[in-house]
Amino acid sequence: MDEELFFCGDFKHSLDAQNRVTLPSAWRDGANGVHLVLFPGRDRDLLLFPYAMFKEFLVRARSSALANPAAQMALAQLGRVVRDIKPDKQGRIKLEKEMLQSIGVENQLVMIGAITHIKLCAPQNWNPVELGDAGVFLDEVQKLNQSDSNGFSELLAKLIAKG
Repeated sequence: MDEELFFCGDFKHSLDAQNRVTLPSAWRDGANGVHLVLFPGRDRDLLLFPYAMFKEFLVRARSSALANPAAQMALAQLGRVVRDIKPDKQGRIKLEKEMLQSIGVENQLVMIGAITHIKLCAPQNWNPVELGDAGVFLDEVQKLNQSDSNGFSELLAKLIAKG
């Protein structure tokens, strides 16, 4: 697929008896499926990143961890908790019961498109920003794009000015 995959929208799904949940079709990479890597997050959530993005991290990790004991330990800790996720033909991903329990998920799960990745959390832990607080997250998005040269920052600045 030529276009870069990104994730938007939020969806509430039920888990099946095998702790599987179906990814929204818009988040699957066409007929090829999508290869993901699951990380525990910091805010009682799980984070799914496209493998291509994780691969960039692997390249950097390989070059810096070889002679660095602290980096080796950090990678060992990360390796303990990261999971390789490949959806089945129906677009379902299987999640470990322990990981779901660690974020407070029982039967229902919220899947949030976070542009570069997918955030998974329990419904009671998802509090989207109210429209009145949009300036807060738009400020952070603008910071991400300060060095952008394709006009995206200007578009964001206009959007923020309207708010």
